[in-house]
Parts: sequence; structure tokens; C-alpha cells
Amino acid sequence: MAFDVVNRHRNSYVMWEEGKPPDFVLEVVSPSSRGRDTREKPGIYAKIGVPEFFLYDPEDESEPTLSGLGPALSGFELHGGTGGEYRPLPKERLPCGVVGVRSKVLGLCLCVTPTGPEPLDDALRWYDPATDEFLPTRHELADKKQRLADAKRQAEASAEAAIARAKASAARVAELEALLEKMRRG
Repeated sequence: MAFDVVNRHRNSYVMWEEGKPPDFVLEVVSPSSRGRDTREKPGIYAKIGVPEFFLYDPEDESEPTLSGLGPALSGFELHGGTGGEYRPLPKERLPCGVVGVRSKVLGLCLCVTPTGPEPLDDALRWYDPATDEFLPTRHELADKKQRLADAKRQAEASAEAAIARAKASAARVAELEALLEKMRRG
């Protein structure tokens, strides 16, 4: 994540083209990259001046810490500016009950939330302390969009039915008025 750069699609972030380092980096560790992600990349990011660096290892099977969140998710803040050192960000229990790490750069907390019975079913979720809500996932946004589209179709169908009933009522009123008029004359 980089602020104050042109908002456009990128296949990769090239610092010398953008003119600044990213403001926030999240590394998702895989078995093949574990050593590089946990030992080499923090030094690289510190050297170029990335203010916050988060690590998430979805396959970390270590015992959870007393805070309730295992070492699978860690956040670090750069101290001493470019070339400084990373210090761990504290883990905190959020009002929703889960434990997360707050990004000062983003103003959000990153959490690992269970989504199924297996450890790898856990998901990274962003939590907004200002609204006391999780940010919606893309699946939740798609579901909401579908529900809104369904509600719109239903409302349109109801409106069309109401218009048809109103037209039928108006036609019946006109018919009855004509009949009344005919009876008066007649």
C-alpha cells in the first residue's frame, strides 16, 4: 500500500518509478518463501524505509500466545527512519472479541478470524476501530450487490403491478362513471 502515488493498476510496485517506498507491506508467507519472508525481507523493507511491515503465515501451527493470537500474524513498525529497525506492534483484543494488530499507517486492525473447522480455513480480515465493524470481504460485497439487485427487481415488479392495478382501477372507475351518466340520462 502506498499513499500519494498515482492510483493505477500495477503488476508490481517499482519504487524508482513511483518515487517512494510503500507505506505498508503485508507478506503472506508460503512454505517455499518462509525463510526469505521472515529473515531477509524485514531488512530489505527497513533499508528502503517502509514504515509498517506485517507478516501472515497461514500454515503456522505454533501454539497461540496468551493474547489469543499465535505468531501466525505479526506487525512491525519501523523505528529510526530509513535503515532503522522494526519493532513489534502490540496485539490487542478488539471489541468484537478477536485479537488483531493495529496498523497506525492504515488506521485499521488486521485479524485472523476462523471461517471453518480447519486451521487453514482462517481468514485475514480488516477491522475498522472507528466503526467497530469488519470491512466486507469481496464475497460479502458480491452477496450484498446481489441482494440489492434482487431487491431492486422485486421493487420494480411490485411497482409495475401497482401501476397495472391503478390503471385497471382507473378504467373501472371510468366505466362506472359512464354507466352512472347513462343511468342519469336514461
